Amino acid sequence: MPEQDPSELARRFFGAYGEGDTETVRSLLAPDAVSFITNADAGADRVEGRDGFMSRLPDLEGAELSTSITQVVGIDEERAMTMIEVKAERRGRSLHNFAAFLTRSADGLITHLWMVDAKPSYSDDFWS
Repeated sequence: MPEQDPSELARRFFGAYGEGDTETVRSLLAPDAVSFITNADAGADRVEGRDGFMSRLPDLEGAELSTSITQVVGIDEERAMTMIEVKAERRGRSLHNFAAFLTRSADGLITHLWMVDAKPSYSDDFWS
Protein backbone atom coordinates (compact mmCIF):
# COMPACT_ATOMS: atom_id res chain seq x y z
CA MET A 1 0.00 0.00 0.00
CA PRO A 2 1.43 3.46 -0.83
CA GLU A 3 2.57 5.79 1.94
CA GLN A 4 -0.19 8.01 3.25
CA ASP A 5 -0.12 11.11 5.41
CA PRO A 6 -0.85 9.91 8.97
CA SER A 7 -3.41 12.70 9.51
CA GLU A 8 -5.35 11.69 6.40
CA LEU A 9 -5.15 8.02 7.37
CA ALA A 10 -6.53 8.88 10.83
CA ARG A 11 -9.39 10.86 9.25
CA ARG A 12 -10.27 7.92 7.00
CA PHE A 13 -10.06 5.41 9.84
CA PHE A 14 -12.14 7.31 12.41
CA GLY A 15 -14.50 8.65 9.75
CA ALA A 16 -15.22 5.10 8.60
CA TYR A 17 -15.96 4.04 12.17
CA GLY A 18 -18.37 6.95 12.56
CA GLU A 19 -20.18 5.84 9.41
CA GLY A 20 -20.41 2.24 10.61
CA ASP A 21 -18.02 1.07 7.88
CA THR A 22 -16.20 -1.63 9.82
CA GLU A 23 -14.72 -3.15 6.65
CA THR A 24 -12.79 0.06 5.97
CA VAL A 25 -11.78 0.28 9.64
CA ARG A 26 -10.44 -3.29 9.41
CA SER A 27 -8.67 -2.64 6.10
CA LEU A 28 -6.76 0.36 7.50
CA LEU A 29 -5.30 -1.61 10.42
CA ALA A 30 -2.11 -3.61 10.03
CA PRO A 31 -2.74 -7.33 10.70
CA ASP A 32 -0.27 -7.19 13.61
CA ALA A 33 -1.40 -3.80 14.95
CA VAL A 34 -0.86 -3.13 18.65
CA SER A 35 -3.51 -1.06 20.44
CA PHE A 36 -3.84 0.32 23.93
CA ILE A 37 -7.55 0.69 24.68
CA THR A 38 -8.91 2.55 27.69
CA ASN A 39 -10.66 0.35 30.22
CA ALA A 40 -13.31 1.20 32.84
CA ASP A 41 -10.65 1.80 35.50
CA ALA A 42 -8.97 4.51 33.37
CA GLY A 43 -6.10 2.16 32.59
CA ALA A 44 -5.24 0.78 29.18
CA ASP A 45 -5.50 -2.78 27.93
CA ARG A 46 -2.90 -3.93 25.39
CA VAL A 47 -4.71 -5.49 22.44
CA GLU A 48 -2.83 -7.53 19.84
CA GLY A 49 -3.70 -7.65 16.16
CA ARG A 50 -6.37 -6.36 13.85
CA ASP A 51 -8.89 -8.96 15.02
CA GLY A 52 -8.19 -8.13 18.65
CA PHE A 53 -8.91 -4.46 18.01
CA MET A 54 -12.09 -5.21 16.08
CA SER A 55 -13.34 -7.43 18.91
CA ARG A 56 -13.03 -4.51 21.34
CA LEU A 57 -15.34 -2.22 19.38
CA PRO A 58 -18.63 -1.72 21.23
CA ASP A 59 -21.77 -3.54 20.12
CA LEU A 60 -23.77 -0.83 18.36
CA GLU A 61 -26.99 -2.87 18.11
CA GLY A 62 -29.90 -0.70 19.19
CA ALA A 63 -27.71 2.38 19.51
CA GLU A 64 -27.97 5.68 17.73
CA LEU A 65 -24.33 6.69 17.46
CA SER A 66 -22.87 9.95 16.27
CA THR A 67 -19.14 10.59 16.22
CA SER A 68 -17.38 13.66 14.97
CA ILE A 69 -13.71 14.28 14.48
CA THR A 70 -13.05 17.55 16.25
CA GLN A 71 -9.33 17.77 15.56
CA VAL A 72 -6.50 15.91 13.85
CA VAL A 73 -2.92 17.01 14.43
CA GLY A 74 -0.02 15.52 12.52
CA ILE A 75 2.85 14.84 14.91
CA ASP A 76 5.46 13.65 12.42
CA GLU A 77 5.70 11.44 9.32
CA GLU A 78 4.38 8.42 11.27
CA ARG A 79 2.00 9.77 13.93
CA ALA A 80 -1.24 11.71 14.24
CA MET A 81 -3.35 12.72 17.23
CA THR A 82 -7.14 12.67 16.78
CA MET A 83 -9.86 14.01 19.08
CA ILE A 84 -13.34 12.52 18.69
CA GLU A 85 -16.66 13.59 20.18
CA VAL A 86 -19.03 10.69 20.83
CA LYS A 87 -22.78 10.98 21.30
CA ALA A 88 -25.06 7.97 21.59
CA GLU A 89 -28.56 6.98 22.67
CA ARG A 90 -29.37 3.43 23.68
CA ARG A 91 -32.01 1.78 25.83
CA GLY A 92 -33.25 5.15 27.08
CA ARG A 93 -29.77 6.28 28.10
CA SER A 94 -27.49 8.95 26.69
CA LEU A 95 -23.74 9.16 26.28
CA HIS A 96 -21.71 12.28 25.55
CA ASN A 97 -17.97 11.79 25.74
CA PHE A 98 -14.64 12.59 24.14
CA ALA A 99 -11.76 10.29 23.24
CA ALA A 100 -8.28 11.02 21.96
CA PHE A 101 -6.24 8.66 19.82
CA LEU A 102 -2.59 8.64 18.91
CA THR A 103 -1.93 6.54 15.82
CA ARG A 104 1.31 5.41 14.28
CA SER A 105 1.32 4.26 10.69
CA ALA A 106 3.59 2.61 8.15
CA ASP A 107 2.94 1.59 4.56
CA GLY A 108 -0.52 3.18 4.61
CA LEU A 109 -1.78 1.15 7.60
CA ILE A 110 -2.20 1.92 11.29
CA THR A 111 0.37 -0.14 13.18
CA HIS A 112 -0.14 1.27 16.69
CA LEU A 113 -3.05 3.00 18.38
CA TRP A 114 -3.25 4.54 21.85
CA MET A 115 -6.63 5.65 23.23
CA VAL A 116 -7.63 7.84 26.16
CA ASP A 117 -11.25 8.36 27.11
CA ALA A 118 -12.51 11.44 28.98
CA LYS A 119 -14.99 9.37 31.02
CA PRO A 120 -13.91 5.72 30.84
CA SER A 121 -16.21 4.31 33.54
CA TYR A 122 -19.21 6.17 32.09
CA SER A 123 -18.49 4.80 28.60
CA ASP A 124 -17.95 1.26 29.84
CA ASP A 125 -21.24 1.34 31.76
CA PHE A 126 -23.12 2.77 28.77
CA TRP A 127 -21.87 0.14 26.30
CA SER A 128 -22.18 -2.87 28.64
